[in-house]
Amino acid sequence: MVVVARQVGAFIREFFDQNPLSQIGLVMLKDGVAHCLTDLGGSPEAHIKALMGKLECSGDASLQNGLELVHELLSQIPSYGHREVLILYSALNTCDPGDIMKTIQKCKKSKIRCSLIGLAAELYICKHLCQETGGMYYVALDEAHIKELVLEHAPPPPAIAEFAVANLIKMGFPQRAAEGAISICSCHKEAKVGGGYTCPRCKARVCELPTECCVCGLTLVSSPHLARSYHHLFPITPFEDVSPSVRNNLQKTQKKCFGCQQSLINPGNIPGPCVACPKCKKHFCLDCDIYVHESLHNCPGCESFRTCAPVNKNMQE
Repeated sequence: MVVVARQVGAFIREFFDQNPLSQIGLVMLKDGVAHCLTDLGGSPEAHIKALMGKLECSGDASLQNGLELVHELLSQIPSYGHREVLILYSALNTCDPGDIMKTIQKCKKSKIRCSLIGLAAELYICKHLCQETGGMYYVALDEAHIKELVLEHAPPPPAIAEFAVANLIKMGFPQRAAEGAISICSCHKEAKVGGGYTCPRCKARVCELPTECCVCGLTLVSSPHLARSYHHLFPITPFEDVSPSVRNNLQKTQKKCFGCQQSLINPGNIPGPCVACPKCKKHFCLDCDIYVHESLHNCPGCESFRTCAPVNKNMQE
């Protein structure tokens, strides 16, 4: 239990680092009942504190009761949000009060994607659940494998075109409270000196971002949070390998990487390996390919075209 809790704690921190606008809720299965450990929220410290305070297990596990509770919690999520469930399951059976197949179909109909990491042997019902809801099912081998499997679920899936409709969401960008100022924290219900943030709508104080104002319910974020969430929802298109025939003509076309300006021609006038953006057709070295997709999340070639387009239009006019 301690090993699992440690990996879940690491997952929670990594999840909120990559998904600052998302929310997590914790559900525990024991004694045939599903217990809601924490409600959906955006505070990693609150989730980890609640998790570490309940390191106990007993009785049978009921997968159906867990899915029913999760379905109830996620039913309030709007249609543009992703409904994801990650289950860490160590039991070798499930003791359910009813037909779990109907519950699985209910989750599938509500578009709740269930993934499961087994800590014991493979179970048919777990595999069936993941197949029906479009999730992933793995059985962990050891502690290192558990960590690897859990952290694979930290990056969010790309936005689904069916649900990527234009929706206006009210958000507030609070200001940092002045140092030395005394105010009552709305989330802890106590007076604090300095720090914190002030809700732009009701002027209530909160300790951390992102969060939901306890007074008026406004979602409070900062601009970096929006930027970090956006590139996961709309990932950059993978670059394509440049064919040998095209590489042989690099001397006549693009001799340098568009990103770092390093030569794409190796010593001996031999063309080196490179990739090209399928949209702007600019060539990049392999190092820039990795940097663009894992860190920058924007194609320099596409961005340069976007910047130059208005200028060229004005020049033509």
